[in-house]
Amino acid sequence: MPKCVNAIPLLIALLMLSSCGVIATPDLSITESPPVEVFIPQTSRVIPSPIAPTPNNTPLPPVTSTITSPLEPTSTLTSTALPIPPTTATQPLEDIAPFHFVTSLVGLPVYSNEEVQVRALADGSVWIITDQAIMRWINQEWWVQPYNGDESLAAVDDSGKIWILLKDSGDIATFQGDTLLPYNADSGWTNVGPFEVDWWATAPWSVYTDASGILWVPLEQDVRAFNGNQWKVYTLEDMGFQTSEVEGISIVHYPTTMDTTAEVWVGECTYSGPGPMGGGGVRWFDGQIWHGDDAPIGSQCVSAVTIDEVGDMWLGASDSVWYYARAGQSWTEFHLPEALLSGFNFTHPRQLIVDRAGDVWVIEQMCGGASCDGQAILYRIHAGEWFLVTKADYWSSSFKQLVLDGNGQGSLFWEGMFYQLDNTPLEPITTMAAQGVDVSPDGRMWVVAGTGENINLYVREP
Repeated sequence: MPKCVNAIPLLIALLMLSSCGVIATPDLSITESPPVEVFIPQTSRVIPSPIAPTPNNTPLPPVTSTITSPLEPTSTLTSTALPIPPTTATQPLEDIAPFHFVTSLVGLPVYSNEEVQVRALADGSVWIITDQAIMRWINQEWWVQPYNGDESLAAVDDSGKIWILLKDSGDIATFQGDTLLPYNADSGWTNVGPFEVDWWATAPWSVYTDASGILWVPLEQDVRAFNGNQWKVYTLEDMGFQTSEVEGISIVHYPTTMDTTAEVWVGECTYSGPGPMGGGGVRWFDGQIWHGDDAPIGSQCVSAVTIDEVGDMWLGASDSVWYYARAGQSWTEFHLPEALLSGFNFTHPRQLIVDRAGDVWVIEQMCGGASCDGQAILYRIHAGEWFLVTKADYWSSSFKQLVLDGNGQGSLFWEGMFYQLDNTPLEPITTMAAQGVDVSPDGRMWVVAGTGENINLYVREP
């Protein structure tokens, strides 16, 4: 993939993080503070909608941007303007039923056949993160911030704040207006050293917000909570996970937050070169203490955690899906029958949803004797029984995604097709080369799809 050299100014500023911080009290409770509207900093571009005509398409000249760190002298950095997407009055609207065309991404740093992160928020904004830029679509305009995914990880929280984690140091920062806001030990954040999401991780690195407004950040050796002022670090020992001194083993934590309570669940899986090597099972935090060390799931690799419409938990573990019923605090295991392993040794769950009918849909990555890069299989658990729905070579298409829309209806993007998960065998609804998808709180499904010079943003109404 082409690399964006224009992202260097942001990273030069971020490398100053280790000496900067935010001084705050150690109280982890939510504190009242004036709301801060967060926009992309001055190094970003505002790009009109490609649907609306403009006088010309001449790129804006380079701009000079000042990024200020709270405890460091001001650094003046110069960025180079990104090209403006071509704008014509006659650009056609290309609906792909049941999706409606929203805008073109031509000219923006999105590349064909590469997955992108899509994040649709309650304010109507849609964020798209590639390894070249962080982009925001709102009010028929694009805001574009150059970004280098080789050196850092980026995510957007529920409020629209950008969080950037440097891979080489483990420092973290966010933007407040056009000001870079780093954190260090004064705010409870400590450097974690080199950090990069494992190759086998089932989802991009992200941040998560619970119902009380606490932000959760998963790392390899701990999980961190931020109340807006102070960070709290929960180590493996704090959560009840075992530590490992085996070289070449990496750990991935998979948090899931609730909409109605401050409860947070964290699945754990350990990986090496060939794939998953086990894990610590699951733990959950009730706001006071961690639970789960005596859960029957034991020390399995848990790489998918989801919540159904009544608030019960479903966990994807090696060769099994586990169900936790809150009412009776009971566990039920649905073990994959050996006959459905299709000749593989074991499975590695990548995604799991529970639809409004109570059916469980899970994408499993099949593992042989030496690796887990052979085949991906979609299974359905109906009335407690497993059914093999469809399968494909794992690397044959870069995007396979289960989606639950705002009505609780399951959908599937698979091998360049879009399906509705209401009947089997599956029948495709339409052809769609999706690269990323998310469902906004109002139930709309937003999709980045297309190839070459025809990559667009689409939406499906609930």
